[in-house]
Amino acid sequence: MPWKETKPMTEKERFATLAQTGRFTVGELCADFGISRKTGHKYLKRYRSEGRDGLADRSRRPRNSPNATVRSVESLILKERRKHPTWGPKKIRDLLLKVHGIYHPPHESTIALVLSRHGLSQRRKRKIGVHRVRPEHLTEPTRPNEVWTVDFKGWFTLKDGQRCDPLTVCDRYSRYIICCHGCANQQFKGTLRVFKKLMRHHGLPEIIRVDNGTPFASVALGGLSQLSVWWIEQGIRVEFMTPASPQENGSHERMHRDLKAEATKPPSKNLPAQRKRLERWRHEYNNDRPHESLDML
Repeated sequence: MPWKETKPMTEKERFATLAQTGRFTVGELCADFGISRKTGHKYLKRYRSEGRDGLADRSRRPRNSPNATVRSVESLILKERRKHPTWGPKKIRDLLLKVHGIYHPPHESTIALVLSRHGLSQRRKRKIGVHRVRPEHLTEPTRPNEVWTVDFKGWFTLKDGQRCDPLTVCDRYSRYIICCHGCANQQFKGTLRVFKKLMRHHGLPEIIRVDNGTPFASVALGGLSQLSVWWIEQGIRVEFMTPASPQENGSHERMHRDLKAEATKPPSKNLPAQRKRLERWRHEYNNDRPHESLDML
């Protein structure tokens, strides 16, 4: 025979009903039901005034919350989140401090609760951690302009049917995006023009880190392409990542995720318009977001 299960509401009703009979004292009933006399009298008072509904659980939320987030600040949080759907509490808090001049912004956990309360956040299932040894052939920079990470985000079609290939160049040390240029293709000549312009403005890095795709690598001797040979001629060392190992360039790939969500959906009407949009996004990324290092280029 299964055990008989009882619910708190049922027990409260039994307690109130037995107390109304007058056969038992409140003290005896409280001892039998395992509650204090204060709790027993509270339930009886509610039962007399409200009936069965008075025995239901009530909210324990305080009437006043002196430390609650001001409505105007909460509105700013929601406004910035809708404007930047991929930004989390850390970036939004930094924006409140730097852009909106709020000297004591809410804590990151408070901002997270505000976003969750308005349905603007969703929990992601954490992946099982895997320990990965850092490849010895990759350089960990100690200063700006030591290592540039270079990649194409991946092409997409604009509204006029033209192809756009965003070329991104990032300083590995400061996470500063040096270039975010919408190219018409991934061919050597167009990419070379972009790098000549970048190096006239920013100088030459010591190392450029790339994957094994075109136009950075080829099937020729040493995996070198025309572009990588040109880099070597300028005195730059080229580091190739391990094939099929995007985690070796994790910060760059993470930046690409934000780029795709914020600057490519929906695509612009043509290539010039998309280039302007990418450049605006690059400026916003470099200036409005918190970075681990303050040593920007």
